[in-house]
Amino acid sequence: MQDHLHCSWRSLLYVPANNARFVAKAQQRGADGIVLDLEDSVPDTDKANARNLCAETVAEMVDGPSDVLVRINASLRKAIPDLEKIVQPGLTAILLPKADRPDKVALLAETLDELEAERGLVPGGIKFIPMIESPAGFFAASEVATASSRAVGLLLGSEDFATEAGMEPDPETLLLPRQQLVFAARKAGLVPYGLLESAADYANLDKTRDIARRAARFGFEGSTCVHPALVPVLNQAFSPGSEQIAHARAVIATLKTAAAQGRGAAVLNGRMIDAPMRKRAERLLTRARRFGLV
Repeated sequence: MQDHLHCSWRSLLYVPANNARFVAKAQQRGADGIVLDLEDSVPDTDKANARNLCAETVAEMVDGPSDVLVRINASLRKAIPDLEKIVQPGLTAILLPKADRPDKVALLAETLDELEAERGLVPGGIKFIPMIESPAGFFAASEVATASSRAVGLLLGSEDFATEAGMEPDPETLLLPRQQLVFAARKAGLVPYGLLESAADYANLDKTRDIARRAARFGFEGSTCVHPALVPVLNQAFSPGSEQIAHARAVIATLKTAAAQGRGAAVLNGRMIDAPMRKRAERLLTRARRFGLV
């Protein structure tokens, strides 16, 4: 992807940083972003090896079609060595697991400031996606989202969150925290990522498409996934459709005509439209341009 100034990804494919076979094929999967994972998919005994491989992989992937992101480890003792290894040209963003306190995000941002300066990188060029994975993080989500200007998105770690909250991870129990994450992200001007229920059943692509389309209606703009079969499904579900694009253009054209006549509202296809509809239409067309759909 070319537009790193407005980081927004429909599909973020997790790839274990220590799995050479998966890494080799990652840039062929069509994902908007590849997330090289140093956290949950890497055993503690292989963390150092995974860091080394990850650093090499970022350099190798830089010219590929997908943006390159890395999920670092949650504890500062592991996160700092992760950053020391991976910060380099070509790294677009970093997922911050268990970002449950704003001071933790600020510390990581400060470390990144130093590394970018030492390595001649654009200040603030590498972005953050904090992950909310506990009730503490849930109640601090607004502060976490604004703890660093590097933040571009917010993501709920559903399994960890449910475990910490002592509840079963299902669509009913997680609906409220997932909706609240959308509000916290929007309040901070960030992109909300996620689905309203699990897409672990990658064999049932039609079901996953329905899940992703519902998430898009609720305000999510993309999601992570662990299987490449889900990438095209997410890309389609989180892309504006041709009918939506046509309607957005009609809204803008109709309101432009109304404005020329001194009116702030108009009727389109039997329905009243006004400023909020124009704002949604403009946002949709911006997103469509981002993904080359118009």
